[in-house]
Amino acid sequence: MEKRLLEELKRLTGKECCNIWLTETAYSIENDETPIATSKILGSAFFPADMEKKYPRTTDGVPLVMFAQINFSQIPEMQGLPKEGLLQIYLNPFNWNDDKYKILYFTEEELKKEPLDIYEKILSEWLDENEHYLPARNVHTMTFEKSVSYSGADDRFYQHILSEIRERYSAEIEEEYAKTMPPAFECRIGGYSDFTQYDPRDNTPSYQLLQIDSVEGINFYDCGIMHIFIDKESLDAKEMENAFMTVDFY
Repeated sequence: MEKRLLEELKRLTGKECCNIWLTETAYSIENDETPIATSKILGSAFFPADMEKKYPRTTDGVPLVMFAQINFSQIPEMQGLPKEGLLQIYLNPFNWNDDKYKILYFTEEELKKEPLDIYEKILSEWLDENEHYLPARNVHTMTFEKSVSYSGADDRFYQHILSEIRERYSAEIEEEYAKTMPPAFECRIGGYSDFTQYDPRDNTPSYQLLQIDSVEGINFYDCGIMHIFIDKESLDAKEMENAFMTVDFY
């Protein structure tokens, strides 16, 4: 009986996700040789040359730096996500966890445009004389694997699901369920969210576009976690600029 209940609990709570495997390279932000439109952390980024005047900057004019980008054509097909296009997260290189970050999305058609030479026209404004304080030093490439997320005990929406069915299960079953689940995967698209302290979201349904944990070569303060969330309506409309970032740390 307990095994049947455990399997049903897994079925009710399992959530589609895409695990991200990060590989640190020898490339730095100044000398990246990976493709500009590939999925990665840091490095040379795609930005249309005809949009140079719209390149994201702080109110003080400091050019932001692309911290992470996901090329949707490189990930397994996932329900609700675009099948192509490029999602980018830009951060302030000198105060990366402020409210001046920018989230951009370029369509497949926009990716066919001539790219801006980022290093010569943007990063050279400060790289020669200043030290950045981004959460990573070297470029990390990404590979993907479609999976199912069963974790996220602190995830607000995971708790909503459990509260709806809790009367049908004993506390012992829930504890056994937690033991049978694989450990939380550190970096993923979709699925449940992991937090060091608590879920900062309100009750508005949202989708996890990206979770990056502190792994080798990447550290968000004291072993923190970066999340990019987006509300369901904006995701359906592919209005990725409405996504928002949170950073949770000890």
